[in-house]
Amino acid sequence: MKKLVLFTLALVVSAGIFAQQARVRVPASMKNIAIEKMAAIDETTNLQTTVNPYVHSRVIPYEAEIGGTIYDLQSNGSSPSNRLQMFSDGTIGATWTRGTGPTAYADRGTGYNYFNGADWGPAPTNRVEVARSGWPAYTACGPNGEAFVSHQSGTVGLTFAKRETKGTGAWTETVIAPPSGASGLLWPRMVCSGPDNMYLHVFALTAPVANGGVVYNGQDGAVVYTRSTDGGATWSPAEVLEGMGADYYVAFGGDSYSLSAKGDNVAFLLTDNWTDMFAYKSMDNGESWEKIVIWEHPIPMWNNVPSIDTIYCPDGAGHAAFDNTGKLHVVFGVNRGLFEEGDTAPSWFPFVDGLAYWNEDKETWTGGDQANILNPDALYEEGSLVGFMIDINNNGSLDWVGNEIANIGLYYVSPSSLAQIVIDDMNQIFVVFTSITEGYDNGSQQYRHLWVSTSPDGGTTWGEFYHLSEDIIHILDECVFPSAASLTDENVHVIYQADSEPGLAVRGDEDQPGENVYYYMQIPKSEVMGVNGGSVKVKEMVVSQNYPNPFNGTTSLDVTLVANSNVSVEIYTIAGQKVAVQSFGNFNEGTHRIDLSSSSLKSGIYFYTVKAGENTSTGKMTVL
Repeated sequence: MKKLVLFTLALVVSAGIFAQQARVRVPASMKNIAIEKMAAIDETTNLQTTVNPYVHSRVIPYEAEIGGTIYDLQSNGSSPSNRLQMFSDGTIGATWTRGTGPTAYADRGTGYNYFNGADWGPAPTNRVEVARSGWPAYTACGPNGEAFVSHQSGTVGLTFAKRETKGTGAWTETVIAPPSGASGLLWPRMVCSGPDNMYLHVFALTAPVANGGVVYNGQDGAVVYTRSTDGGATWSPAEVLEGMGADYYVAFGGDSYSLSAKGDNVAFLLTDNWTDMFAYKSMDNGESWEKIVIWEHPIPMWNNVPSIDTIYCPDGAGHAAFDNTGKLHVVFGVNRGLFEEGDTAPSWFPFVDGLAYWNEDKETWTGGDQANILNPDALYEEGSLVGFMIDINNNGSLDWVGNEIANIGLYYVSPSSLAQIVIDDMNQIFVVFTSITEGYDNGSQQYRHLWVSTSPDGGTTWGEFYHLSEDIIHILDECVFPSAASLTDENVHVIYQADSEPGLAVRGDEDQPGENVYYYMQIPKSEVMGVNGGSVKVKEMVVSQNYPNPFNGTTSLDVTLVANSNVSVEIYTIAGQKVAVQSFGNFNEGTHRIDLSSSSLKSGIYFYTVKAGENTSTGKMTVL
């Protein structure tokens, strides 16, 4: 029988508990790295097969695998909202772009799964649509039905599919036509509103020339709106809303917008890099619209001309939600833009980090130094930064496997971005986002994991961050593209894509295509925020990343407790085999150091799990 290798563990007690520390700023040497941002694509381009609010609290959400895909580009910008619907009877429908045949992905289309109140169905093996499609947006439709819209190419209209009874029966497909003069529509968003979910709202982009389309209404990519008042039986002609046409903006990019609804209220949010950031708000099911400019771009009608300096701007990914009073709340990633002489596209700064928050009670960012008003440092000082990369080991820096572009996956958004905002019936706010996460890497690239930030009082104050991907099964996963259901019960409901390789196969990195898993996640509201809007859950243990890491000889862990607890440490191989376990008995409140020796271990990656009472925390360490 194989002999278990035991660690030599030394215990050192020190006084006090680590104080919470201020937000760690990204070093200037990293913040000034810039590369050109790739334009939105539909097809594959890969020819190869205040005070830091964070306290490290452990939340292990319930999860279920509901499907998979090899085609991994779920969005070019904003996280793909409107892909998960929780119905009032507790059933749930989920969609995503699914494809399994690199590199043409002839089978690409909508992956769909349904939770009947007891179980999810089997993972889909085919798309729903007849023709090759992608980018589904899914919603309730009618008293008990469901529907989704997806695009095919830049030369045809959108595919609209519905069925009268959710979860069962045949889908009926029709076409939502592009406006006269446009060749096709791409990257749709759809939501329902009004009595019995009979009002359906679709925003999409007229296909740009680069995607097989034509210039429409003076814009090489115009955002158009169409509405159905009868559950998708008929549609109004697609049109450009007043204030979004060629007199105001040169063009828009694909996937740089999101759509949301609550009751009779509908909101469209646009977070493009090189235009104003604005919302359109309707309180009457799309009959009339009000435009709100949230951030005004310092270069009106920008059209590929060099900018005199960098501009702090939205990163292209944002989301909005209504509270119970009809007030609009917005989250969006922040980045920098630069367009220099000779460039073919604006530059993006992959290490400029921050997730910003705004609501209608706040001033808009439309006056003053527009080029710098969205600087994450300034937003942090004014209390408008609700997401950023976390210094998990509290040592004052972000400890990564490397600080170059090659050390992260490319999504062309901020390191903390692709957010979804959910507001429950008590006006409690939950912001789910993905963030490059310290301590999780594959040896050459850092992983993005899911996090949640919360406000118990409608955005007035914000609590700590919770790491949603901390479970050991996700230590070697890139967790991205969350899509949240707008309806909640005791849980917030989310789907997302997980991959063992950071980055994408069909954009950016152009990694070798591989299997991606689609997960459904339940985030227990009582675990991340007081059920009745009370204070944020108090942590019972904080465990630092081991230091140094990698190491040969001795490394240390700092364990901080707020109550007396029995503490133990377990060590696992990368294959999940437990190779060591040791109990230490009762530790008092305070901070304790545990030294680990690698004298009997082979080189490689190991996982350590520290247990204190009912609390556990898992990390990864590398032995040289």
